[in-house]
Amino acid sequence: MDTLFLARFQFASTTIFHFLFVPLSIGLVFMVALMQTLYVVKGKDVYKRMSKFWGTLVSD
Repeated sequence: MDTLFLARFQFASTTIFHFLFVPLSIGLVFMVALMQTLYVVKGKDVYKRMSKFWGTLVSD
C-alpha cells in the first residue's frame, strides 16, 4: 500500500461519512422540531412520544 492509496481511502471514507450522516442529522433535527410543534399545536400525546424517540437519536 502506498501513501497515495491511503490518502484516497481516507478521503473516500470521510466523504462517505459526511454525505450520509450530515443530511441525516439535519433532517432528524427538522423532524423533531416539527413533531414538537405539532404536539404544542394539536396536543396529541403521540407527537410528544415521537419527538422523544427521535430526539434520543439526534442527541446521541
